[in-house]
Amino acid sequence: MDVFLQRQLNGSCSAPVSESHLHQSAELRATDASQLVLEVQRLKCANIRFVSVRRQRVLQLGKQELLHVLAANGMGIGTVGYAGGFTGTLGPGYEAAVADTQRALHLAAELGAKSLVVVPGCRGQLTWNHAGKTIQAGLERCLDDALRFRIDMHVALNPLLGSGRDIYHPQEQRPLDWIHNMDSHRIRALMVLRGLEYQDQLPDCWRYNMLAGGILRLSRRCCEKARIPGVLASIVRGLNQPLPPRERRPTSVASM
Repeated sequence: MDVFLQRQLNGSCSAPVSESHLHQSAELRATDASQLVLEVQRLKCANIRFVSVRRQRVLQLGKQELLHVLAANGMGIGTVGYAGGFTGTLGPGYEAAVADTQRALHLAAELGAKSLVVVPGCRGQLTWNHAGKTIQAGLERCLDDALRFRIDMHVALNPLLGSGRDIYHPQEQRPLDWIHNMDSHRIRALMVLRGLEYQDQLPDCWRYNMLAGGILRLSRRCCEKARIPGVLASIVRGLNQPLPPRERRPTSVASM
């Protein structure tokens, strides 16, 4: 499940007053039309307004059928996933990854989605400097489409695909500072909550991320083992606590 805040026109977010002010986007798991109808109706009854869907699932269900069922239930699409892999560690090379991300943005726009999940690719055999510049260049190549379609590109900062080959951690910058220094309101971060150890106190980095327009993804394990209302209440409490001053680490050539 993805949890995110309403973005204002200027890109800023405000801490929610209650759990009802947190947007939730549940992973869509249906594989055919009949399952889709039942699942969307169940999510609607749970007061969930958005679904997150993989591109392969859209092809499986059919774009028009998916949009029809969602519209009939007053629901929309939160995130489409995934695209990216600019460093080549997921198979395709740089140019193929850029073209695929651009296609994914077009699909997200056709679906009326709020964002596209981007996995940047890890450093692999590249130097830190080259990997960071390659990822940033790939995102910038796709930024015109993201701005035109008003689609956020949420860059994953935790592994989403079962290994570390899909994410990049800068050598001398905090990951959130790395995203911030790209200086675009359409490039934000996605961070993952996998366990229950943070239920009572949301780490500052996740709070900064959500208040900057980022996404907090509750893993399937977390959703299965925790009571979702309690987790959401904890997020609301955390976001309404004063944040400590954030000292920015200086940007070095090696970390770009």
